[in-house]
Amino acid sequence: MQVFYCLLLFVSLILCQQSNNPPFKIAITADSPTVVAGADVSIKVSLTNTSDHDVYEGAMYKTGDLDSTFRFEVRDEHGKLVAKWVYPHPELEPGSVRFRTISRGETYTQDQLVSALYAMRKPGKYTIQVWKRNPDYDIKSNIVTVTVTPNGKVPARKSG
Repeated sequence: MQVFYCLLLFVSLILCQQSNNPPFKIAITADSPTVVAGADVSIKVSLTNTSDHDVYEGAMYKTGDLDSTFRFEVRDEHGKLVAKWVYPHPELEPGSVRFRTISRGETYTQDQLVSALYAMRKPGKYTIQVWKRNPDYDIKSNIVTVTVTPNGKVPARKSG
């Protein structure tokens, strides 16, 4: 009888387990890995639907046309979190809500102006990571590095 109950418990545990696969994958790239101090820092965020169904979602866009469903972590070259810009009365700032469908297997890519939210004006190296909270998962992107150089010190681009 104990064997039967052990087998029943084992089968129940297997059937009740949910998939360990998050429904999205996030990949980011820097639009320009080197910018001059005071210039905008923008990244491309690619959100890939890895689930077995279409996903419908909405997002609020405000400061710098940033997608409100993303969280950004920006650190300086010493690993310290970079301060956010402070805007007076952010609740009064105009914005828009956009809805989208991301089909199964589809990748949705959008530009995100990170420097509209974070103080990245001083020369140095900054790392950026994006994450998206889901009811069951915190989905994190890869990390990109952007170098901010003093005004007029941007290295020439290689052609080819």
